[in-house]
Amino acid sequence: MRLKSTLAWIAGAALDRVRTTWTGRIVAGVLVLALVAGIGGGVWWKMQQVPDGAALAVGDRVVTVTDLDDRVQTLRALYGVQPPVEDPVRMDGFRRDAAKAVALSMVLEDRAAEMGVGIADAKVRQTLDEYITQQLGNGPGARDDFVQVLGNVGTTEDKVMTEVRQQMVVGELFDRVTKDVAVTDDDLRADFPKYAERLGTPEKRDLSNIVVASKEAADKIAADLRGGADFATVARASTIDNATRANGGALGPISADQLQPDYAKAAFETPAGQVFGPVQNQFGWNVGRSGAVTPGVPANFDQVQDRLRELVLFDRRITVWGQWMNDSLRGGDVRYADDYRPADPDTAPTGASPGLPSGTPQTVPPAPGGGG
Repeated sequence: MRLKSTLAWIAGAALDRVRTTWTGRIVAGVLVLALVAGIGGGVWWKMQQVPDGAALAVGDRVVTVTDLDDRVQTLRALYGVQPPVEDPVRMDGFRRDAAKAVALSMVLEDRAAEMGVGIADAKVRQTLDEYITQQLGNGPGARDDFVQVLGNVGTTEDKVMTEVRQQMVVGELFDRVTKDVAVTDDDLRADFPKYAERLGTPEKRDLSNIVVASKEAADKIAADLRGGADFATVARASTIDNATRANGGALGPISADQLQPDYAKAAFETPAGQVFGPVQNQFGWNVGRSGAVTPGVPANFDQVQDRLRELVLFDRRITVWGQWMNDSLRGGDVRYADDYRPADPDTAPTGASPGLPSGTPQTVPPAPGGGG
């Protein structure tokens, strides 16, 4: 298990002008794509076949299957994307989601060009350099290590630069489209009930976790723990999460919104002191234990006005952004090969950056201890 990241680092660097303390809301919002309204003159394009060997096409631009696979490799390097290759059903959905996300990102590129939105090479390079320093330290050795990592996952620095630029362009587009949105004090009073739960202090649980590579191993560990085995001892011997092994799998006090949804549901529905799982995610099979509970505290309007204003303002900006995206994508010349056509081709992915399949974890890349 890994705590759910609140913000992809590079996406965050692109959003300096719209950043608030509620960074998780920004990622869930700025990079949301609205519905693709495939009506009117655009529909007939979607009925046309794409060329042999192509996954999709937007206007006269064709994305081959090789191009799409290449893009996924770059996402793997930057965001820790792991295609579910061992599960044919999930892999089929992933492939179709990836095609749709790339198509939508191309539409965004068109709008950015029309509006004269661009990011200077020097700024993109600075952002990437800061990222390398943050992840690997200073000096030429760090860059060499970074390039080697990219090569190991089948991508290049130039492709990563293109991805970084795209995220920065999206941030600039969002800023331009939503710059005139405002919130009054009366708006805050009226909207407070809708945000009160999020603005309060959430319940926390003292959790411990063990990550292993297979369900069989997780089932055995869960049975041993329920039979009385010491959690910390088992964690030190079994977990593949380097970050928590030394302290016996202890994660400390955590709220549900810091966790991936399936794991959070299991953890917060389990009585204190009991074992839960196995729960699978992209890092492996997780067996956890729920510990002491710290009750949540409801929000007080006078104490949370600043954060409330940020939330209300941002949600209103997201509404404007969605409407603009809807207009931008209406009639977009997008069509797919049969094996890449999404189940819902007229609905854009949500909660993910353009160019990322929906459900992609917002982290770049997993930190050491990535087993969980």
